[in-house]
Amino acid sequence: MTLIFKIYINAINTEKRILVAKSTTLTTFFTAKRIASSYGSCPIGGNMNYAAAASGTVESSPRVPHHGDVSMTKPAHTDASRLEIPQQRSPEDTGSGRNEHVVRKEHRPNTEAEGELVYVLTFQLTESLAKPMNSMRERHFPKQLNRTPAHLTLFHALLHSQIAGIEGALSRVSADTKPFFISSGKPFRMRLGIGINVGKGFNRMKQVHEDLRSQWMPHLSEQDKGRWTPHWTIMNKVNEEKKVNEAFQAVEEKIVQNVLEGQAVGLDLWRYDRGAWILAKEYKFTG
Repeated sequence: MTLIFKIYINAINTEKRILVAKSTTLTTFFTAKRIASSYGSCPIGGNMNYAAAASGTVESSPRVPHHGDVSMTKPAHTDASRLEIPQQRSPEDTGSGRNEHVVRKEHRPNTEAEGELVYVLTFQLTESLAKPMNSMRERHFPKQLNRTPAHLTLFHALLHSQIAGIEGALSRVSADTKPFFISSGKPFRMRLGIGINVGKGFNRMKQVHEDLRSQWMPHLSEQDKGRWTPHWTIMNKVNEEKKVNEAFQAVEEKIVQNVLEGQAVGLDLWRYDRGAWILAKEYKFTG
């Protein structure tokens, strides 16, 4: 009888020890959880670091950037000779999954310096030509891609490292050239858009272009070294054949009925910065 009683007492004591152990474990668990909750909730789908919470240390989450972080500034009218080269991506750094322009090999600037600033050179035209051409471009060019007015481009990628020679040549050519008459020519189909050729004044434009090209040849891109035909781009980067055909018919009818006329009165040098064209300097024809 005494032996049975002792066995019964030992069993009760063992059960008590088990209950105490369970109670201690639960107390530790909920204490840690309560402390952790005072530092913020656990991310959805994540694991709470209870050890860190209990010790009073919290790992901060990285700040998520938003549109308000980007400061937008309007470009100022700047003398090209005093321009500083901004930090910018190389034309080859096109990113992934973004609406960025992919530069073809022949269009890349002729430089070993990554991200070197480049300039675009265009003819400066009278309003009688510039305004209606730009009106057609605004009507037919994809709005999300149309960053510039309609223009006649001579060179697409003039190097900042050659800016002294560029300015000297532009000053000389503009001083030797008189304003000359030009008119719109025939519209033509491009692979993904529409262009309009220059009519009268075509040969005079070719002379100005060849004069400059011969001086800058060693530093030009493959595109700028090649054959040049002055034209206005009215539509581009449109993959819908029907839409391009309809636009071409509308432009052709307008140009046939009303040939646009005006003058080339100078040259405009534009700084190209991540897709934006910023006027650097203008050279009026004064010959």
